[in-house]
This record gives sequence, C-alpha cells and structure tokens, in this order.
Amino acid sequence: MIVLDTSAVIAWLLRLPEAPDVEQRVTSADSLHGPALLALETAHVLHRYVRRGDLSAEQARRALAEYSRLGIIAHVHDLLLPVIWRLRDNFTAYDASFAALAVMLDAPLVTLDARTARAPWPADLLPLRVEVLPQ
Repeated sequence: MIVLDTSAVIAWLLRLPEAPDVEQRVTSADSLHGPALLALETAHVLHRYVRRGDLSAEQARRALAEYSRLGIIAHVHDLLLPVIWRLRDNFTAYDASFAALAVMLDAPLVTLDARTARAPWPADLLPLRVEVLPQ
C-alpha cells in the first residue's frame, strides 16, 4: 500500500524521466491511495501543460483516462482535517492532505518533492514515511 502525490502521478502519466521509478513503486504496491484532491490536482496540472503548449488537449484527455484506470482509492478529506490542521505551519493544506493520509494509513508517501521529506514534523504524531523518487 502506498499513497501517491500529484508529482508522482504526473510523472507516470506523462512518462517524464522519473516515470520508471514511479512505475516500479506503483506496480509493486498492492494498493494505491490518495486524497480525493489528487484527481483534481492531476486535472489541474494537465490543464496547465495544455495551456503552455506542452501537451495537446487529446494527450491530456488520454492521461486522465489512464489516471482513472490506475485504480487509486480516493479518500475523503473529512477524517484528514485534524491532522491537516496540525501541519498548517509546515505544509499547505493540499500537501498536508497527502501527508495526513499516509500517516493515517501507515503507508509511505511516494513523491518527487524532496521538500516533503525535509519538512518539520510534529513529534506527537506517528512518523511520516516519505519515498522521494528518483532514489
């Protein structure tokens, strides 16, 4: 079981240089998880690529279709809110939703963002396990 953040999902969907590392983690995991926000953030990033001219609308549509086939289990944010609020000084609410879910599921958070691993973490919460790719 792993929690994927948006950077990892985008790398995999768009076959960015980090895609092989992400694919290895995704295919070796028995289940994939993310906050419900993950689908929206993925669509937002793909739209940004289209606006910049780095991706066609059709390529983005195919990437979203592939996202749907990944089978990522989406978790509502309501149960995550107390931990999200606790992390407010070191994470945006968006980033905190991924970290909070990873802690609640006792699963590693797979990301391309090394800042997540370096962010201060409250000592009284279960530890956050972060896997920064590529390793």
